[in-house]
Amino acid sequence: MSYQLHQTDGIVLRRWPRGEGDAVLHLYTKDYGGIMLLAKGIRLEKSKLRGAVDLFSQANIGFIAGKETYRLTHAEARDGHARLQGDHVRYRAAGSIADLFCRTVADGEADFKLWQLLEETFSYLFGDAFQEKTAAYCLRSFEIKFLKQLGYLPEAMPHVARAMETAPTHSFIGSLSSKEAEELSLFLQPLLQYATTTRIRTIDLSLNKF
Repeated sequence: MSYQLHQTDGIVLRRWPRGEGDAVLHLYTKDYGGIMLLAKGIRLEKSKLRGAVDLFSQANIGFIAGKETYRLTHAEARDGHARLQGDHVRYRAAGSIADLFCRTVADGEADFKLWQLLEETFSYLFGDAFQEKTAAYCLRSFEIKFLKQLGYLPEAMPHVARAMETAPTHSFIGSLSSKEAEELSLFLQPLLQYATTTRIRTIDLSLNKF
């Protein structure tokens, strides 16, 4: 990347205040993978970008990549973010997904299939079909597909995990028994722990650029 303007779609996974009016954003993007951006003056009431890149929002963004910082230049938010902010269950689900991405996927590693999975899952969280009782199934389905894309899903797995591997994220709504749910949890827990402790983490070091 260079000083030229770059444009892509992204989802805000984390956001920190900086100074009196700036913010630091950590996004996963369609074309560049995970990136850190400095959004100058975005927390000021007069900012034209205010509200366009709130936490967990999906937006089309433009940024300039320099030697030391990536600076946000424009952002156009997609519909649905207000619904996510107003629903505690949706918000917590989005937070769990964002946290897993941030702890597992190194910045600068573009992966279109990971982007598709993230976008599809967040679109479901935004959508009319989402219900509170579906949140756990949605997250489990996401975790299985996420681990598969990163290469951490073993060949041998429970039947329900195998079925979730290829099915749409929302297809198992209310269809798991308590025994299946427990088996799935015991299967995924060590895999997720391993994934989050072995991948390269660059997010904390990236903050030094600002």
